Amino acid sequence: MTRHRGNSRLAWCVAALLSLAAGVARAEPSADQAAAAEALFREGRALVAQGKLAEACPKFAASQRLDPGYGTQWNLADCLDRLGRTASAWAAFREAADMASRAGQAEREAKATRRAADLEKRLERLVVTVSAPADGLVVRRNGAVLDAGAWGAPLPVDPGKHRVEATAPGKRPFSVEAQTAGPGKVVTVEIPPLEDDPAAAASAAPPTAAPAAPPTAAPLRPAADDDGDDGAGTRRALSFVAGGVGVAGVVTGSIFGLIASARWNRAQDEHCRTATLCDDKGVALVDDARSAAALANVGFVVGGIGLAAGVALFVTSLDDAEPAAARVVVVPAVGTTGGGLAIQGRF
Repeated sequence: MTRHRGNSRLAWCVAALLSLAAGVARAEPSADQAAAAEALFREGRALVAQGKLAEACPKFAASQRLDPGYGTQWNLADCLDRLGRTASAWAAFREAADMASRAGQAEREAKATRRAADLEKRLERLVVTVSAPADGLVVRRNGAVLDAGAWGAPLPVDPGKHRVEATAPGKRPFSVEAQTAGPGKVVTVEIPPLEDDPAAAASAAPPTAAPAAPPTAAPLRPAADDDGDDGAGTRRALSFVAGGVGVAGVVTGSIFGLIASARWNRAQDEHCRTATLCDDKGVALVDDARSAAALANVGFVVGGIGLAAGVALFVTSLDDAEPAAARVVVVPAVGTTGGGLAIQGRF
């Protein structure tokens, strides 16, 4: 019984390592994504310089999706504002302020908040009301589903025309096009009770039910063989999984270490007069370098734990005859030059 409980604990440890490694992989873009994001950002800046705002804004948006950063978010918001898309720009500046707040950058947060406040005074709003909601009613605005909680609320929209549609099972669809009325104005669109659709009701006749199949007996399973390897094979398989997680963690840490170094060097070479005196782009690069360095440390920690767990699992699977005599413990080790992990064992 003790051996089985030990195997279960080891399996849970490996599962936790896998979840942590997956979270790190989702948190930051790959090197290819970061390079693509940088290229799109530069292309967007070049298009802005040429006055091609309608082409520049999608470049900033694509760059932000690949590698989110305050500098890219700010340029996207400013581009949308200059293009006249006040509601989209307002939301983008609010997001930039939130990013700066989470990073502890008070000056940047205040700058983005001021821009958002200026835009808020000029927002145009659209209210969609539903007089008699039908079962299964779906309301869309410009093709996107409008949640029922948003019905009746004056929501900010960009200036121009907006298409509102309503559909429900067995009902005729409804659609209308609404035009905004100017800065600070609110336009209301009312969705009337939807009319019945006879054609849809006829096609929705219930199908003939098929006869129920007779119950079948569950297949008999052979009894477990108590004379097997009692988990040694499972531990050995898990050791390779944990080792793979460890290698992945080390590789991830190395990649983000290279990204951190590249962005730091670029900031110092092109955007900073001293180690601390930088323009906006330099500050963004330094922030990105620090974030990448932190993730590199996480990757190395995950890698070290994964490799240590893999060794522990593999060693405990070797001696199936005397499992209780083998004991491997992974403990933190601290010395005068740093810290790490130590493996202690008795075989």
